[in-house]
Formats: sequence, structure tokens, C-alpha cells
Amino acid sequence: PPSLQILPPNGQIVTRKGGPVSFECKANGNPPPTVQWSKKDGLLPSGHQVETGYLLNLNDVRRQDGGVYQCTASNGIGQPVTGEIKLHVLYPPEVSVLRSWVNSGEGLEAKLDCVVHADPPAEVTWYQDSFLLQPTDRRLMSKVGNTHTLTIRNVQLSDFGNYSCVVSNSIGKDKRYMELSGKPGPAKVISGQYSNPHEYDLKWVVQSVFPVIEVRILYRRIMSNSSYHHPGHWHDLLVKPAQTFNSATSERSQRYRLTDLQPDSVYECLVQTKNQHGYGELSDLHQWSTSSRGRFIVQSGTTRKRCHLTVLIMTMVAVLSKTL
Repeated sequence: PPSLQILPPNGQIVTRKGGPVSFECKANGNPPPTVQWSKKDGLLPSGHQVETGYLLNLNDVRRQDGGVYQCTASNGIGQPVTGEIKLHVLYPPEVSVLRSWVNSGEGLEAKLDCVVHADPPAEVTWYQDSFLLQPTDRRLMSKVGNTHTLTIRNVQLSDFGNYSCVVSNSIGKDKRYMELSGKPGPAKVISGQYSNPHEYDLKWVVQSVFPVIEVRILYRRIMSNSSYHHPGHWHDLLVKPAQTFNSATSERSQRYRLTDLQPDSVYECLVQTKNQHGYGELSDLHQWSTSSRGRFIVQSGTTRKRCHLTVLIMTMVAVLSKTL
């Protein structure tokens, strides 16, 4: 039956991120055993479930490569035997933020989060602009798992601004930035890419704990074909549409109907919202197409969608064909 010997004999390897690592599993038996490598609770760095051979070579080790590796020897005589090697990867801090922009308001609470991975464990310090922050009754610093959180209670105007979490261990250092603001976030347009010939229901959501008091809409027609592209002039609207508020996400939903559009055209728009702290950033550019004259995508005066007559006829024919 098979027997095996793990190298290194203690079954432990410690290495730094980016370096090469080799595992060896010597096996004896008659007939000569087959040796297969696998990783406990996951795939091998190559993405394979198993690899065959006495040697397992890892190049450019990542922190995710750490864990327990198993080699199994079998030759059909008796039971297979298994040995283990534990790989411990040391690496400099790797930091990410849950949100790079955080909206809050005076008298409310704000939370800024940094997700930290580091080995050896890292030290985390918080800064507002270039000033080191210390814990106070209003400013709390906590850690749950890999997430480090700066909680600011009873937010004041002086709390708005740029923040950074600086993370360091004996191998390296990393930093990420966040902004705490009372202004609205950038609007996110959620309406579709097609509209009726002459009108378009523009819909967007925006994060703002305070009510939106004004919305700026910029839109223009793009005149183009296969060899020609020329955008028209911008229409600049200031409107005050109704809004609905989701307290769980601090998002506000709004809509506005654009009229007097040209059929069979491409339009693009930008949306910018304002609350009592001022205007937020512009949305990403959003494009949509108007249908040809007489081809209605959405029935006027209602949100009920209906297809063009030709599409309806084709659908009915398909259904009848299946029935028959």
C-alpha cells in the first residue's frame, strides 16, 4: 500500500505575497502510487480541483492562496493516504471602502467603513483632511471582523469633508479616501432606453437625507448616421418634481416627462439635484432613442407598456400556432 512523506516535514510554509512556493510529496508503494494535490475548502490557485504530480509549484503567491493543501497517494492497494501542508502568506495591507461618498446631515449619525486585509495584523488610523483623529464622545472608532468603522454622532457642519483611513503593518502601508457630505449624491437615471416619438418619462434616484428642492436637467438631441455625428444644443431645465423617500437607503425617487422630442432620434441627458446644502454631482450621461412617428412604445398618459401593432400581431400568430 502507499506511504508518503511531506516536505517540509513540519507541514508549515510561511512566505510573503508575490514570491514562489513549492510543495513536495514523496510517495512509495508497489505499484508506484499516483499523487494528487488539492486545496482544503477551495480550488487550487490554478483554478483546478486537483493536480497530479509529486511537486506543486505556486508562482506569484497571493493572499488568497493561503490555506491547507493536501496531497493524496493511491495505488489501488489498501486505502489512499493523505498528508497536509499549511501555507501562511504574509502581505501588506489591502484596503477597500464600502462607500467612497457618504451622505448625512446635521444632527444625524454617519458611518465611514474601511475593509482591511493584512498579515501581520495592521494598525488603522483615521484622518479628516490631513488632521489625525482621536476618539471622542461624538467620534467612535470600532472594528468588526475585517471592517473598521468611524462613527460620527450628531453630525455638525465642521464634520463635512474628506476622510481617509491609513493602514500599515511591518510589510507595507495603504490608504483609502471617503467624503462625508450633506449635499445629494450623483443622481442615477433608471428609465429605459426607448421612448415614444415625442415624449420621454425620465426617472432617477438620488441619495439625500434632506429633501430635494430643485433638479437641473440637461438634454440634447444627437443627430448622427454611419458617417456623421453632431450633437444639438443643450436644453437646460430647472424643475421641482415630486419625490418619494426610502428611509432604509436614504434614496429619493423622482421623475419628469420631457416633451416636444423629435421622432426616430437619439437623445442624451444629465441630471443634477439640489438640497439645502447645495447641488450634488452630475449624473452619468444617459442616452435613449425615440421611436418612429406613429410607433408608440408607451401609451400616452399611462405607465402601461404596449408593443407596436406589428409585434402584437406576430405574438398572436405565434401563440395561435402553438395552440393549433
